Amino acid sequence: MKDVLHIEVPSFPATVEQAAHSSYRNRPVAVASGSGGRAIVLSASREARQEGIHRGMLLREALKLEHRLIVVDSNPELYQRAMTAITDQVSHYSPYVEPIRYGQVAIDMTGTTRLLGRIKDSAYRMHKDIRDSFHLTSSIGISVNKLVSSVAARYIRQYAELFDVLPGNERTFLDPLELKMLPGIGHGTDRALLEELNLKSIGMLAAVPISKLILVIGKNALTLHQKALGIDLSPVRPPEQRLEIKEEYTFSEDTNDDHLIMGVVYYLIERGCSRLRQQNKKINSFRIFCRYSDSKIATRTVRLPEATHKEYLMFYHTQKIFEQLFERRTRVRYLSIGFENLIQSAHQTSLFSQVIDPDAAKHGDLHQAMDKLRSKHGYPIVRFGITGEVQIDDRSVARA
Repeated sequence: MKDVLHIEVPSFPATVEQAAHSSYRNRPVAVASGSGGRAIVLSASREARQEGIHRGMLLREALKLEHRLIVVDSNPELYQRAMTAITDQVSHYSPYVEPIRYGQVAIDMTGTTRLLGRIKDSAYRMHKDIRDSFHLTSSIGISVNKLVSSVAARYIRQYAELFDVLPGNERTFLDPLELKMLPGIGHGTDRALLEELNLKSIGMLAAVPISKLILVIGKNALTLHQKALGIDLSPVRPPEQRLEIKEEYTFSEDTNDDHLIMGVVYYLIERGCSRLRQQNKKINSFRIFCRYSDSKIATRTVRLPEATHKEYLMFYHTQKIFEQLFERRTRVRYLSIGFENLIQSAHQTSLFSQVIDPDAAKHGDLHQAMDKLRSKHGYPIVRFGITGEVQIDDRSVARA
């Protein structure tokens, strides 16, 4: 039986800003994507949330609710440093520490009781260490797997700092909780379909026969069914190289113009590839994130046949899944692209690489030349036609 902890610092970016700036503490703070008319709240502190401000809200609407709101630009480098510091801190308790996302860390504490004492005591010490060292308030869930621990940490954060789901009680804990507490149930298609079945709790989802669930949901049915049962066999893995580069863009006006949207996608890929080449890195997958004008979101991972840092190859594969990602005809407000699992660039050519462009060498020389020009004179100095309608504003692009 495993002992897995999940540490969560709610509203991590805004909370880190408060910890880094003493003048922000106990005041409403919002981290936003730029400062234009279409800027979005990316994270809101506890004080801001109490005023009705939430993630995904337009910044101008948030300012109407709270005129004292402190607005700061997103600072991914600061948040990554904070994540690294927290990970290093809790690594004293176990070598198996996995950063999940900003403000969330999973720790496998199996077999540590003889050396460190009860798991609850270790968890409380971690909570105290994070509070004293970084001025951050965390909640911690304990269970036999990552899934239930994460739900427990999210559930308890409104009431206390620690929740221990005893082995064998996973279903008892999960069943009465609202469906939205289950990871994987968001604002997308899955949640809409489940609402059509009038499912209100995790227990109700677990009770639906898997054969019926497959008819309604499709390929995600088995995964959601296992989650509802509290089953999660994934181990806690220390990170090799996680998401390191992120490019994002907020449209000046919400749009469903396919040509403009694809122009922005190419622009974001271009910016990311330039940074990959600067770091001598390549990727074999990247994630596209889309937020619509009604605040619903969609994500899609684009997997590449081989590692690359060439934008035209990435864009070629993105075009294949364009209609799947933007299947809703609702206007798009915000796009971001995350470049995952960065690996060291190698110059050896694969014997079995898929040749998409016979002029690949020419493309490589062209992009190197463009990189040099842009590093000296800025991005707009030279552009491809597909990005011609994209409004370039450096404030709309956050660097990780």
